[in-house]
Amino acid sequence: MRHVTLALATALTASTAIAAPQFWNLGGGIEATGISDTGVVVGTDTNSNQYFMWTAGGGMTWIGGVGGNDGYGGQASISNDGTRIGGTNINGDTGLGEMGLYDVGTGTWTNLGGIGGSIDNSTSSGWGISGDGSTLVGLGWQSDGQARAIKWSQGTGMVNMGSSAPDRSSRANAANNNGSVIVGWQDNDNGRQGAVWVNGVQKLIADNDGFAVSEALAVSGDGQWVTGVAYGSLSPYRYNTMTEVFEYLPVASGDFWFPSAFGTAISDDGKTIVGQVRDFGPPFGAPGVIWRDGFGAMTLNDYFDSVGVVYEDGFLFSIALGMSGDGQTFSGVGISPTEGLVGWVVTVPTPSSAIVLGLCGFVASARRRR
Repeated sequence: MRHVTLALATALTASTAIAAPQFWNLGGGIEATGISDTGVVVGTDTNSNQYFMWTAGGGMTWIGGVGGNDGYGGQASISNDGTRIGGTNINGDTGLGEMGLYDVGTGTWTNLGGIGGSIDNSTSSGWGISGDGSTLVGLGWQSDGQARAIKWSQGTGMVNMGSSAPDRSSRANAANNNGSVIVGWQDNDNGRQGAVWVNGVQKLIADNDGFAVSEALAVSGDGQWVTGVAYGSLSPYRYNTMTEVFEYLPVASGDFWFPSAFGTAISDDGKTIVGQVRDFGPPFGAPGVIWRDGFGAMTLNDYFDSVGVVYEDGFLFSIALGMSGDGQTFSGVGISPTEGLVGWVVTVPTPSSAIVLGLCGFVASARRRR
């Protein structure tokens, strides 16, 4: 285990106002993709290709549904209050995957249908849920074999969000708190270009030089900020849906060279973004990164070290896939030197507490250098 310094331990004991940071190893085959404001983590158990729900107090619960393997598509997402989970579920009548909604209280799935077609094992797939749990977004198949971004909401049902390019596909990846802002991608001559739908109207994302950037993966709770993939650049991006200001974000410094970077999750206020930088090799071999407005970028390992997270020596936080709205709980996939690929969850202190913990670590390091 990493060393817990005396100064840090003393500070934690002396002040009950500072909650100790925590690390959990969720085990092999676990991809944790969503976190509620109440601390419920959801994702896919790739060993059984079904979804799970996890809490620090209750541990792991498998809830059915179907993961993104075997041609189904989709991923688990969760509402802010932790009562509704979105994803993909198999329709027992057709045997095909459909966008689905899981009610935590009743422990039941509701299949939400599609837009008239199917491909392979899929009619539709769920990729994201709004913070209030009223809107699910994803991908549906038309009868002509084209994929389209879709959304389902209570009272309206399933809506085909269309495509702005003839005979090209689109997909919705995430929604803001009330479902009014949806992000994803639109296929066109540039490949998968980042797209934002504000109240159903699509706008494509380009950088300040007019070059298309790739798919949008996450949106802040208020719908103002978007992050996603920037292929061919060393930087993830942040895009403001209100001002249409685009910015490439810095990537953590280090002795590595990776040709692409992306943001996978963004806090409700848009001031914290997590993701990964990627090489051409295996997807989990590179370091995960965090960017914070006013602080810049760090690797996840460096950031967790700075706030006193204790974890297995040699563990690599290779990618963050989920983050709570307050930017204090993170989940993803990492590499354990003893277990290989595993899922993980980390909570960090409040920003004011993190400053105190960081100073404690600095003092302890200075003492060790004497």
